[in-house]
Amino acid sequence: MTAIDAPPGLGLGGRPLGEFGSRPGPRRLAQLAFRVSLVAGALTFALIRHRHAHQATFAVLALTCVAFTSVGLAVRRARVAIDPDGVRWGWAWAGFRMGRARLVRADVFDDGVGLVSKRGSWFLSARDWDRFDALVRAIGRAGMPTISHPNRAPLRARLQSYGRVLDTLLIVTMAAAAAILGAAAAA
Repeated sequence: MTAIDAPPGLGLGGRPLGEFGSRPGPRRLAQLAFRVSLVAGALTFALIRHRHAHQATFAVLALTCVAFTSVGLAVRRARVAIDPDGVRWGWAWAGFRMGRARLVRADVFDDGVGLVSKRGSWFLSARDWDRFDALVRAIGRAGMPTISHPNRAPLRARLQSYGRVLDTLLIVTMAAAAAILGAAAAA
């Protein structure tokens, strides 16, 4: 076993000044949606396993609901880590990094932070991330160039936030999983 010591600034990420997860409510919604779709999918499979006329259709629809909610659960379990070398979004085993060298500035709004890079941008919505005020302070402690704006983020920035769309998709998928189960039971 070997250990390699890398100097700061190589984009490997240092010790995080702050690590943040999604808010508890949306995280619980994602867990509930996954469990509901999984149970509904298992019951659907149990109902159609004996040569049901629409066996393939119900199977694919049930698996699609489980797939949607598993992606939603994975997204809600992702974390944002801020360190002097940049910002990382992801999990312990995989993630995406916006390195400090790419970062042009962080636009701090009342309802989110826009991380503007040389190519593209990220928007971290206050609605999506727990302890948002600490997230803003961590960006400042990391020495990233920030510009404070005393208003809400512009629409083009807020459209990058996935929270409301993801929550709506999870609720619709739970309803769809229940409807598929009902249709399989009725047919």
